[in-house]
Amino acid sequence: MSIALDNTPAGPTYEVSPRTLGLACASAFAVATVVLTLFVLPAERGIDITGLGAKLGLTQMRSGEADATPDTTPVATTAPSPTSSSSQAAITVEPQSQQSISKATPMRSDEMTVVLKPHSGLEVKAEMKTGDHLIFHWDANGPLKMDMHGEKPNDGERFTRYWMQSDLTTAQGSFTAPFDGHHGWFWRNRGESDVTLKIRTSGFYEKLYIPK
Repeated sequence: MSIALDNTPAGPTYEVSPRTLGLACASAFAVATVVLTLFVLPAERGIDITGLGAKLGLTQMRSGEADATPDTTPVATTAPSPTSSSSQAAITVEPQSQQSISKATPMRSDEMTVVLKPHSGLEVKAEMKTGDHLIFHWDANGPLKMDMHGEKPNDGERFTRYWMQSDLTTAQGSFTAPFDGHHGWFWRNRGESDVTLKIRTSGFYEKLYIPK
C-alpha cells in the first residue's frame, strides 16, 4: 500500500510588506505616547502637560501619595558651631516661651564715649536682673584688651568671666544676665597713644555706668 502526502497549505498565506509593518509600528508607538502623556505621567509623576489628568483626578492620586509620606526632616534646636579656627562648643539655644521672652525691666538705650590714656584701664557696667537682656556695640580708634564679666552683689572679689580678647578695635553681641548683678566690660589700652572708645547699648537693664 502506498500513502500519498498532500503538502497543499491548509489555508491562504499572507505576505506583510515592509510598509505595512512600519505603519503598524508607528501606530502602536503613537498610541503608547498618547497613553503615556494623558494617563501615566499625570498619575505616576504628577506631570500633566494637557491638563486632562487634573480633570480626570489623576494628579490627585499622586499628591495623595506625597501627603501620606511622613515628614522626617529634623528640627534644628542648636545653632551651628562657630567657623573660627579655635575650638569652641556649639551654642545651645534654650526653648523660648512667654517666661523667657517677657521682660519686667523697662527698655532703654545708652551711648557713652570715653578716652583711655596709654597703659590705663576703664570699666563700664550694666545693672541687670536675672534674665535681663542687652545688645551692645563698641568701636575704638586703637587696639584694646577687652574683658567682659559679671559680678554678684556683695560677693567680694569674685566674678564670672564671659569673654576676654586682646587687640580688639570693635565688638558687638547680645547678652542675657545669668544672675542678678553688675555685668559689663573692662578695657585696657596697652599702647602709647590715647584711644577713644564709643559704646552703644540697648535692651532691658537698670542702668549703664562707670564704677567709681
